[in-house]
Amino acid sequence: MTQITNNLCSFLDEARHVQLDEKTIEKAKHHIVDTIAAMISGTALDVGKRSFKALPSFEGLPEATVFGQKKRYPAYWAAMFNAMLAHADETDDSHETSITHPGCGIVPTAMAMAQREKKGGMDFIRAVCAGYDVGPRLTEALGAMALNNAGTSSHAMGAVFGSGACASVLANFDSAQVRRLISYLAHESSGLGCWMAEHDHVQKAYVFGAMGAKNAITSALLVQSGWTGLEEALEGPRTLFQARAQPAKGRSMEPPLVLGREILGSNIKKWCVGSPAQAPLDCVQALLPTLPAMDQIKSISVEIRSDEAFIVDNRDMPNICLQHLVALYLVDRKLTFDSVHDYSRMDDPRVRDIRSKIQLIASEALMKSGGRQAIVKITTHDEKTLHKHVQHVRGTWGDPMPRSEIHEKAKDLLEPVIGAAPTARLLDALWNLENLDANALDQLINSAQPA
Repeated sequence: MTQITNNLCSFLDEARHVQLDEKTIEKAKHHIVDTIAAMISGTALDVGKRSFKALPSFEGLPEATVFGQKKRYPAYWAAMFNAMLAHADETDDSHETSITHPGCGIVPTAMAMAQREKKGGMDFIRAVCAGYDVGPRLTEALGAMALNNAGTSSHAMGAVFGSGACASVLANFDSAQVRRLISYLAHESSGLGCWMAEHDHVQKAYVFGAMGAKNAITSALLVQSGWTGLEEALEGPRTLFQARAQPAKGRSMEPPLVLGREILGSNIKKWCVGSPAQAPLDCVQALLPTLPAMDQIKSISVEIRSDEAFIVDNRDMPNICLQHLVALYLVDRKLTFDSVHDYSRMDDPRVRDIRSKIQLIASEALMKSGGRQAIVKITTHDEKTLHKHVQHVRGTWGDPMPRSEIHEKAKDLLEPVIGAAPTARLLDALWNLENLDANALDQLINSAQPA
């Protein structure tokens, strides 16, 4: 067995018993709260409606909850559909260097497996942390950007291995079982980069989290029932690294994995919009107190990374179009989940007037300097200029969001769907997650349904 497989087996075997410190537990809860809020808000979106239409064909053992549904479903189907909900929109978290969205696959997997295996809150947290450690790190080891350039999705790769790691902890797998699981995960890992051409965000929701969550639990159940597998499916002839590693195998698996390290460096979005728009909106927020009246604005320039500008340039989706989002923020002086998803606001004369003054600049310099940065300049008719350069997006390691901001974002997502009182009860319980036993966790998950 190669060193990478050996390390993964040892790490996941030990992860079941690791005592996490308060800082890591708190950060894990941030991501769990944020992802569950994304799931529940997703029930009201197009992906959620499509999912519920398909659900009658996926009935079986009543093991786990699908948010928005009274029935329970087999764990692998529950994880798949909840993961679809978690990435029904541009709301969920991210891990920058691996180019993955860990939460949308890992947290639904943890939910389904915790219900199936009757695990409590602390087991849930450990499993989530393990998923964040394994999925992003292994994707980096394969060469995340090069994977995408070669036509394979880093998002799909991270989802299946992250969700698999999560499932292994909750299934209480020992090192030998982890080894077999890794073999199945390697075979299950796929995902083409052509999701970028899809307009409706439906298949993207499947690729980013749902496919990995479903495949991870399916693989775990096979191993749990006694299926054997290859001793090595990562390195060697005809294995994952030979087939997919771009460009250097194993480079990101050192230093050794430490439970909770990667979740500490993962990002949570302040704004429920596409990632490249986060820094520009941070800039606008900083400039709001000094802004002149709208009729005094002559021009606005927004400078972002050249390799990301095309993602948000004059898109026809309101939560993706950077020009629209900046204009909407300037007109309303705030952004809500509802407002950034309101297609009718794209025809609002006030918004369109400001939008016509916005120039998007694709900057090579910002790309080379790294990170998601933005520079916004607002020029008035009397030639005064307001300027803001954001180097660290709110919610990233350089400018993390405190619990209070995570809480308020979650309220904004949850209350329109399940109501104020259920939202308060759900959030109170989630912030106490580490103290919930198996019955309390099960009741919590099963009770968070739309009003």
